[in-house]
Amino acid sequence: MNTPTEATTTTAPGPGREPRTLVEALLARAAGPDADRPVVTALDASGDTLETLNPVELDLCARQLAAALREIGTAGDRVIVPALPGLDFHIGFLGCLYAGMIAVPVPAFRTAARGGTTTRAERLSAICGDCDPCAVLVSTQEDADEADAELLPGVRWIAVRRPDRPQPDGAALPDPLALDPAATALLQYTSGSTGDPRGVVVRHGNLVANQIAMRDACEVEPTTTIVSWLPFFHDMGLCTAVVLPLVSGASTVTMEPATFVRDPRVWLRAIAAEDDVFTAAPDFAYDMCVNRVPAEERAAIDLSTWRVAVNGSEPVRAATQRRFAEAFRLSLFREEVFSPGFGLAECTLLVSVSPSLEPVVAAYYDRDALAEGKAEPTADTAAGVELVGCGPVAGGIHVAVVDPATRQALADRVVGEIWVDSPGNCGGYWGREQESADVFAARLAGTEDGTGPPTYGPGTSDSSTTASCSSPAASRTC
Repeated sequence: MNTPTEATTTTAPGPGREPRTLVEALLARAAGPDADRPVVTALDASGDTLETLNPVELDLCARQLAAALREIGTAGDRVIVPALPGLDFHIGFLGCLYAGMIAVPVPAFRTAARGGTTTRAERLSAICGDCDPCAVLVSTQEDADEADAELLPGVRWIAVRRPDRPQPDGAALPDPLALDPAATALLQYTSGSTGDPRGVVVRHGNLVANQIAMRDACEVEPTTTIVSWLPFFHDMGLCTAVVLPLVSGASTVTMEPATFVRDPRVWLRAIAAEDDVFTAAPDFAYDMCVNRVPAEERAAIDLSTWRVAVNGSEPVRAATQRRFAEAFRLSLFREEVFSPGFGLAECTLLVSVSPSLEPVVAAYYDRDALAEGKAEPTADTAAGVELVGCGPVAGGIHVAVVDPATRQALADRVVGEIWVDSPGNCGGYWGREQESADVFAARLAGTEDGTGPPTYGPGTSDSSTTASCSSPAASRTC
């Protein structure tokens, strides 16, 4: 039997108290009654179990890596964490946090590729130039030894897997910053031009608060299993497959994004194998399942235990959801399992999400009126645009739909910019003070003195209207 270390039992949060950081959440799991229950499982390309870790094992792996990182850097240093295979990303990401360092998730890349030879390498070089990392993580020492030093000059290559390393001194880890909700946990680099990366400063408290809101909104319980193929360098993949299980007590089953793309049946069969399932995926994934899973095979996949299917990360289309529900009706899938949501990296992830097991709200709006900034329902489907409601805002979050030119809140059914105030609002963009102030410290007109409604940030160019908490709202989601 695995037993909690002394360090785990002395730094875990007390009974009944919500964790303030992700490291506290893992310490609580490792010291709790389910310490021997799997917390994360990785599947291979066929859907077979590749590796499983329980909280105590994950805690130990993270401590071992943290000890190695502290030998070559100090708390507050940045560490590049690629989307490593299996459970290496989980260990790598948490090891950075245990060390008090700042994780920088990036897509996987070939360590032998020379800088500037591919678009991915160019983007990696730009990110490194922006955040000045002390190290980049790879899976094994062999990978570290074979890495091309010219790819990232001056940066150390550190292996996540350290089988020969002795158990670290528990008194030194986790670093105090790992238990400070105001400390920076990661830099989430947003999509954009390769030469102009912007790293969103995500604090420990942002991660936990945002995914506690997701937990409560979607009723994710210790008996829930999260099944994910999403890339870990993306905010939705990182939050739902790494953070959410730790703050909710749930377990997670992961697979490589390429596994899903090659064969969506692996994802669906992994869902069918569990009893109470939460997933999150972009709209295109549901279309891919319909297109790639033969009709004659669908009845053999029992999706009756799929309770929450968050649809986000790109525009949500009602037609996609109807098509999937009809195609997998024989699999016992119900359309009300869909939970369309809205969010953005600058708010960690979640802003709003539709309740599961309730009918999805969708309606047609006049196309010409929308172009003029007005949301007018129409019965003429040919002249209208079908919009999907992205649900009520999650707990502790406030949203205003604003005219960015006047900073005035708009009336119902007027299209405007979405401004968000939430515990998940991040600390700005790394090294960009003025842009951070412009985006993350917006206030409605007339409240500059600190009175009235709260500070909103970030303002996002996504457009929305307000009508009711579950009205069709956003042109972009999660």
